[in-house]
Amino acid sequence: MANQPRIESTMENVPGFSHEFVTRMRRSEEVRFYPSVRQTQAIPKFLSARYFKQGGLSLDDFVDAAVFTTHPPDQKIARKIAEDILLGRERQKMPPPPVKEVKKPASGNNTHIQSIIDQIIAEQELAAKIQQDKVEAGYAYLQELRKKMDKQLHSAAMDYLNEGDVVLQGISSDSELKEKASDELIQGTGNLSHKDLLNAATLNSLERICDSSFEAEQIAARALRGDSDVAERFSALADRDPSSAAQSLKLMEDLERLSDDMLKAMDKELQKSLKNLDEAAEYASRLERTPGSLDQHVKSAYRNYSLSDAMEMGSSIESATGERVSDNVMKSYADFYEQGARDKVDFRQLAENHRSTSSWNDLVDRVTDDILTDADTRSAPSDFLKQKIKEMMNLKKGISDAQCRNKWQESMQELADGVMGRSPDRTHLRQSVQQCSSMGAPASEQAVTKAGRRVGMSDTEIQELLNPSFEVIKKLIQAGVSDFDRLHTLVSQAGLSHQQLRILADMAHERDNQSALGAIGHHDLRAAMGQSGRGMHGVDQKRANSVFGGLMGGPASNVIRIWYSYRDELPPELRQRLKKIASQLLIDLGLRYSRQTMGSSMLGGIQESTTVRPFRIGDDIDLIDLEETIDHLLSSGNTNFNFVDPEDFLITETYQGHRAFYWALDKSGSMHSPEKLGMLSISVMAGLYGVQKDDFGVVLFDSHTHVVKEIADKSVSVEKVAADLLEVRASGGTGGRQSMNLALRNFEDTRAKEKIFIFSTDAYLSDQSICEELATKFKQQGIEMIILVPRSSYNSQAAEKLAEKSHGAVLDIASIEELPERLLKLTNY
Repeated sequence: MANQPRIESTMENVPGFSHEFVTRMRRSEEVRFYPSVRQTQAIPKFLSARYFKQGGLSLDDFVDAAVFTTHPPDQKIARKIAEDILLGRERQKMPPPPVKEVKKPASGNNTHIQSIIDQIIAEQELAAKIQQDKVEAGYAYLQELRKKMDKQLHSAAMDYLNEGDVVLQGISSDSELKEKASDELIQGTGNLSHKDLLNAATLNSLERICDSSFEAEQIAARALRGDSDVAERFSALADRDPSSAAQSLKLMEDLERLSDDMLKAMDKELQKSLKNLDEAAEYASRLERTPGSLDQHVKSAYRNYSLSDAMEMGSSIESATGERVSDNVMKSYADFYEQGARDKVDFRQLAENHRSTSSWNDLVDRVTDDILTDADTRSAPSDFLKQKIKEMMNLKKGISDAQCRNKWQESMQELADGVMGRSPDRTHLRQSVQQCSSMGAPASEQAVTKAGRRVGMSDTEIQELLNPSFEVIKKLIQAGVSDFDRLHTLVSQAGLSHQQLRILADMAHERDNQSALGAIGHHDLRAAMGQSGRGMHGVDQKRANSVFGGLMGGPASNVIRIWYSYRDELPPELRQRLKKIASQLLIDLGLRYSRQTMGSSMLGGIQESTTVRPFRIGDDIDLIDLEETIDHLLSSGNTNFNFVDPEDFLITETYQGHRAFYWALDKSGSMHSPEKLGMLSISVMAGLYGVQKDDFGVVLFDSHTHVVKEIADKSVSVEKVAADLLEVRASGGTGGRQSMNLALRNFEDTRAKEKIFIFSTDAYLSDQSICEELATKFKQQGIEMIILVPRSSYNSQAAEKLAEKSHGAVLDIASIEELPERLLKLTNY
């Protein structure tokens, strides 16, 4: 054992050690027998017995508990995992101590030679500790033991000692040999085999096992001794702990000392005591046969277990007995779905336990129907269903069976059809068709057609949804259609080439169709401007005006992306115009996103108090307390509400929470993506409007840093911050050290009680270890750290490590639209 263990050998640490050991064993790919939850109970039992016997525990006792409660084939890995936990280290081979007498070969690759060297070293070390006369006595006794006609003692002892032990420990008599071997045997109490019990009889240590606290072995040992109360003791154990009773019965069957009738009676009593599928699985695992009541326990499993837990128990029974049980488990959950099994089944469990059976298909259908029903109770049914489709899309990756994948796809399409039927208007329907298709769950033609007619679409518009194409868009532009949403949706779904978009844009320009030009510009600004190749030269001014006007009809967040995509290709005049548009939209987006979460009061985290006061001009009308106002008017004797003065209204008094935010925005080469830069820029602006301006700082970093605003600098305007963000260019390496140091220094310049550091990056940091050290300082100084990352591409391991060191959180953002709810709510606004 190491000199500085991570876990002290006290009873208080036993439960935590037991849980962590079983968890690591389950994760290990080397383990042959999957540990059950009962091992987490067996380890404390083992150590409790050691504690009361010895008056204390050692680290070796912890290792023994882990090893002896593990199946023999896995005991080697169990010892390594237990030592890893106790010593707080990764598994590694410790180098042997240097020995002058033996020199290792230079290559160090011959494992056979190395093992011989290790053995010689161990023997040399042991030989140095023992006396020569004892070695001679031990050797003489070993020779005598070999010559004896009765080999039973030698065979039993050698299961726990080796002949080298006899010699080097100086064992010189039968009684001493029995004592030493018995001590080793007793160390395995709690995991003894029937052979160990037979050896115990030979070594005169059977009495010690008969008095053991492990009842399974105690009863089997008493049966071997010939006690008359074995049946009574077994009956009590079966009623109290069927798993231990099954272990005891297995030992007694292997010992073959009791009559067949007695063993059958015990087995019958044990089967009657089984109360659930878990105990039935333990029975099968111990005795390698199924109990007669198994079918009953399978049918009632839904009352106690989730589908995944029940299927795991079924797999355990199959492994022990070879009988197909899991299919019956799945069938029972389908048969009793209405009786309560629905509460124990979901898509995740069905994906994890997929199998090509009618029962599995039935459960998929039932869960799908329940989700559609549940959607109608939600405030936004179609959005709820889209989220479920997204979850199913991710779960589908783990389904290997082709038939199951097809059934899963059918269920996704059924939910997509549900989205169509719950889309409230044309715009929402167009967006839903596109979103479901992008998630790999296109809605059926019938569902789209029915939904389109419900919201008042013409047959032509419905066909556009079903079959967006170049010819369809071309006909619409020729017909003079200027519905931006309609054209934008079609262009998004059609997947057109640059050349096709250029043809459509030229046609739209000829007909002065600004909306069509804008819709095309949102996907390909070069095509909208009438340009090909990189760089825009000789752009027609009138056409540019029409394109910029059309861009304003689309999503503001997409205009920000367009700016980052094309800013280096535009002529200076057009570049300046687009930057001005993007700057204003960036400010508006920040304001709008912060308002969505915090209301219309922007400065400093507005919080309500329990007091009211008369309304004053300039107050936020959202804070008017109607109940208090009416009560005040009635108590004043005013019953004529036709004439009410402003001061008659009462509003809830508010106060401002004082916070400080500091943003570090990664602009390294790995962030070279318009989507990433746009997302992070808008998130900074949303955060800016979420706090007081004089408690807000921003720094841009790659391998160097660029300070946009210090917390102490009160002169920097919102427009200046927006302009600097729009000029962010991804370049250089990624070093976060300087920006984190700047944040720590900036927080010293504020008296805010709550300080929040937002680290916007993809976490591919060249100075990760230094950043982790600095993250620890944020924790020590009470500064909350949020690592804001783009979900599409980031170093998850590095981000989680920073969050762990700072006791912060990782916030992965897939789209800008997620910012209001996720970012601002995370900061408790």
